[in-house]
Amino acid sequence: MDINDTIVACATPAGYSSIAVIRLSGGNAIPLTQKIFVHKDNVRDVQASRAYYGKIIHPHDYCIIDTVLATFFFSPHSYTGEDVVEISCHGNPLIIEQIISLLTNLGARVAQRGEFTKRALLNGKIDLLQAEAVLDTVYAPCDEARRLAIEQYEGKLSNKIYELKSKIVDLLTLVEAHIDFPEEEDVKYDSRYVTKENEDMIAEIENLLQGAQIGMKFKEGYKTLIMGRTNVGKSTLFNKLIGYDRVIIHDKPGTTRDYIEERVEIAGLYLRLFDTAGFYLQAQGPDEIARDRSETLIGQADLIMLMFDGSEPMNEEDIYLYSLTKEKKNILIVNKIDLNLRLDNSTILSDSIKISAKTGQHIDMLKDVIKKVLVPQRDFQNILLTRQRHIQVLEKVKQFLINTREAPSLETIAFEMHCALDMIGELTGKVVNSEILNRIFDEFCIGK
Repeated sequence: MDINDTIVACATPAGYSSIAVIRLSGGNAIPLTQKIFVHKDNVRDVQASRAYYGKIIHPHDYCIIDTVLATFFFSPHSYTGEDVVEISCHGNPLIIEQIISLLTNLGARVAQRGEFTKRALLNGKIDLLQAEAVLDTVYAPCDEARRLAIEQYEGKLSNKIYELKSKIVDLLTLVEAHIDFPEEEDVKYDSRYVTKENEDMIAEIENLLQGAQIGMKFKEGYKTLIMGRTNVGKSTLFNKLIGYDRVIIHDKPGTTRDYIEERVEIAGLYLRLFDTAGFYLQAQGPDEIARDRSETLIGQADLIMLMFDGSEPMNEEDIYLYSLTKEKKNILIVNKIDLNLRLDNSTILSDSIKISAKTGQHIDMLKDVIKKVLVPQRDFQNILLTRQRHIQVLEKVKQFLINTREAPSLETIAFEMHCALDMIGELTGKVVNSEILNRIFDEFCIGK
């Protein structure tokens, strides 16, 4: 990749659409556009951040390719920090291909994956954490993941990391000043102060790492099981939550013989929702296998929604399932409130949610409870890590700071702190690791 090239790519998805956006970036972005774009004003005198209505023409036979809007951005006030032009044309792949072909014949190069964002990084418009947030915004699977990605793009995580870096630099300055000028009276080194500040930074990193458990779940999804004995309405609730009839529903017990998984957004959270087979203790053959698989899922679940049939008294399967799942994060649900309730409101069910999966009564209330149980409100205020790379790097930073506790000399403390700073530089992209950069930007689409 040559960052001195002028690059071009379609920034909107492939296929037919009403509008497509073709993006150019680089020193020749504006001159190249001027060779194929004409409009009623003087094209040589375009103003920054203004859209111009005109036509794309072939530079040799002056054939009109399309009528377009062209918007011009001047360096450094653009997404990439370079001169940028965005051409909004009709979303016919034939038109898109012809415009890009004209520009590449004039000297532009087709952009690599994520190259526009990569140039923004290399030109200092964003750091690596923000670049990753761009990708997370594009692929956010739920509203909370989108919100978190926007926060990171706006610099919430970056600011915290730079704050941590500044504290390490301040301590390192004290340590190295004492190493270089041990006899100077103006250089005051307080080992207790350095130790306390170091421990505070370790605690801050540990707090960030704890938040990673939530941040990663926003992207990967919470594994959520609907469980209960046969014919309590699990599949009806499953269909209601995902919004269509995915699972066969029948009055005859045992319709679901194995678990079924669907991915769905509920109350802004990304859930991997499982409809499990009806549970009964005397199961044999396929039903026994289904029961065993359901029990295996319990150990992997982030949340269990345990259903009870409100139209019937509680039985031994209900009690067994309650005992089996009570140590897990759970929601107890009494279903079929549209029928005559015969289930005692025992101590077990005192905090249950009462619904009708068939009519949809109180389903919205259930969705709100799901969110409150999975993510308490206080957790939304934390800075949440969303990538394994962030976790791994901060674990290393933490370890370098821990190493200073038993360091035999000030020189060793300084060395460990320098190592911590290098890792922070790798996290933000200030220390460039080409392998990491290539791996990250390979996840991007062309044109972003």
